[in-house]
Amino acid sequence: MAKILIDTKKCLELAEGIKQFGGVPSDKEDPMPYVFPEHVAQNGWWAMVAINQQTTPVVGPALKGWVKGQPLRGWDYLLQKAIYEANRNTDMFTREWLCGVNAEYLREIYYDENEGDTLSQAEVRASLLVDLGKFLERRGWSSVHEAYLESEGYILRSDGRGLAQILAETRAYQDPVQKKLFYLLAIMRNQGFWEYKDSIYLSSPVNYHEQRGHLRLGTVRLLDASLERKIRAKENISDQEDIEIRFAVRKAIEFIAQLLEATPSMMHYFFWNHFRNCCSRDDPHCSGCGEKCKLPERYRLAPVRRCIFSQICRSADIPVTSMFIEPRVDTTIWQ
Repeated sequence: MAKILIDTKKCLELAEGIKQFGGVPSDKEDPMPYVFPEHVAQNGWWAMVAINQQTTPVVGPALKGWVKGQPLRGWDYLLQKAIYEANRNTDMFTREWLCGVNAEYLREIYYDENEGDTLSQAEVRASLLVDLGKFLERRGWSSVHEAYLESEGYILRSDGRGLAQILAETRAYQDPVQKKLFYLLAIMRNQGFWEYKDSIYLSSPVNYHEQRGHLRLGTVRLLDASLERKIRAKENISDQEDIEIRFAVRKAIEFIAQLLEATPSMMHYFFWNHFRNCCSRDDPHCSGCGEKCKLPERYRLAPVRRCIFSQICRSADIPVTSMFIEPRVDTTIWQ
């Protein structure tokens, strides 16, 4: 018996609500104060997406710190601190650097005088980066761009030489739900590095914010009482349960994208920004967004500053202690 259901009626209701506010903005990263040095830019993005996991774990401190006077958290800090360091150390993200990086070095980079050491899985992250370097070494390449050249711009190829197939030779990009792969492909396209001849295969890179948001909305529903109990109790779920939930969320996003004549990547950025800023784990903005809400202005489609989904969400205005949180999988390297 299936443990998870995609509620198509709720997806239709959600799509109609979004249409009333004018649709979905384009998918893109927010402007950044720093950029990777040109000679390692593609390797830099590839490497940072590879270790983009467990930045705000269900149990334990969130990754956070300051870069040039700005407080950052999660992916923003992971990325911006690395870009800052790469502009100081020109060897960073070269093949040789990737092959030799270690956990101690990563802890040094991400240690913050105000927040301390909040980098989880330092050893795992280092091993994933080393694996990228060894992949380049085996291939005789210096840059991940050579994977793109090998693929001739195809995500999938019948001869196994598509980008998805080549990058799956590395541990970080072997996720069955392909979260990191899809995120990387969207970034590389939006940065102007890569274009795809079969972009139909580019789907949504489902992360934990989207799992939490869609469980709260009701677009994805749990049919298994034992699984629901584990999630609400912040207990670890199995790898298979994790995969099934993320697949269901991905399929729901693909369906909603189809209803809105948008791409799954556009819907990912739309949902990720809303769920991260307006429907966080502990401070959802069902009735109104306070001054601290960091939702980018291009996503503020509603005339009132509150969660755009509040009128149709199954969880709106219930006590936060009764709301779903994202599933806990402490050992994952994929989200």
